[in-house]
Amino acid sequence: MKSSFSTIAEMTVKIVRWVIIRISLIFFASIFTSIIYFYFIIPPFDLILDGRQEGSVTFLDKNGEVFAWRGQQFDSLLRSENASSYLINAVVSTEDKNFYRHFGFSPRGILGAIIINIREGRGPFEGHGGSTITQQVAKLLCLMKTNKLDSGCRQQSLARKILEVLFAVALEIKFSKSEILSIYMNRVYLGASTTGFEAASNRYFSKSAKEVSLAESAMLAALLKAPSKYAPTNNLKLAQQRAKFVIEAMVQENYISSLEATIAINQPAILSNRAKQVIGVHFVDWI
Repeated sequence: MKSSFSTIAEMTVKIVRWVIIRISLIFFASIFTSIIYFYFIIPPFDLILDGRQEGSVTFLDKNGEVFAWRGQQFDSLLRSENASSYLINAVVSTEDKNFYRHFGFSPRGILGAIIINIREGRGPFEGHGGSTITQQVAKLLCLMKTNKLDSGCRQQSLARKILEVLFAVALEIKFSKSEILSIYMNRVYLGASTTGFEAASNRYFSKSAKEVSLAESAMLAALLKAPSKYAPTNNLKLAQQRAKFVIEAMVQENYISSLEATIAINQPAILSNRAKQVIGVHFVDWI
């Protein structure tokens, strides 16, 4: 009788082991296939660098001076290699401090975001996403769906998060860290009808993102949290307060010294004279 039970137990263990092995093989094969699929549908770097889909209009007064803009303005083709080092470090410090050390996603970051969401009474994937910069690029590219306005681009679910992670891994295989960061910096919305850091830098400070100071870089990076809310053209004081948080994060990541931080905080970025210009706004809207 004992030998019979022993035989049944052994058979059960073998069956369970067989099922687990087969399920594992199918699971990993699916992951591998998905990554390969995403790798091949992602266009070359130069074709996805510029995320602007609309034109823009610049209005000049009778003296040839700019007094208003409408649409997505300025050249957005910025490369992370020639952007201000302050700006690069500000973005990485606030958005993904482990950007140069992970391979597209952070299990710890995702788990931490899930815990925070549950503690705050939301669903596990509602609110904080724990996304790396690479995952944010995956979202910006909408996993290369044809219809970028599809509500699925912003959908938060376990299935969506898994696809986002797999797409991020494919991005890491296909592109260098510098290229991924360049795509991100050109495609993010940064308030006041600007897409990309080159456009935002020109809009707010009348200079290229290659030339922005520490204080200006911090204010630009601060926009990533909530572009409309922290846009300096909307609320300069609030933008400066958020920039202070970015500067402090840069100190924690050892990108700048405490002295540099103190100087930048005491001399916060301000709008250029051209950015302050609001004459003729209603007339421009009428046109």
